[in-house]
Amino acid sequence: MSWKKVCDVADVPKGEMKNFSIGAFEVMVIHGDNGHLVVPPSCPHMENALADGFFDGCVLTCNKHLWQWSIPDAQPIGVAEQALLSYPSEVREAAIWAEVDTELQYCHEDECE
Repeated sequence: MSWKKVCDVADVPKGEMKNFSIGAFEVMVIHGDNGHLVVPPSCPHMENALADGFFDGCVLTCNKHLWQWSIPDAQPIGVAEQALLSYPSEVREAAIWAEVDTELQYCHEDECE
């Protein structure tokens, strides 16, 4: 696997989330009260953009069907049936780095076999 710089820590203030491009695909950086998380930018349920959702620093809520996850562990809360996929990530010299080789993707209902 190869580590790639995603953004500077200052690019995503605490309590916010923002999408970034890594090569040919996008990731979303979530800056929670207890750290950073780098995830695919869509909801595992129906591909809704997670950046359109709500984030209070600890819980991310998809605005489409109200699936929720605790941040930074990406575990489902309430009605959510699936954890968020996440890239290994760390902060180095005021930047967020993620270990990526391929894009993490969810198997949505209409795509699963």
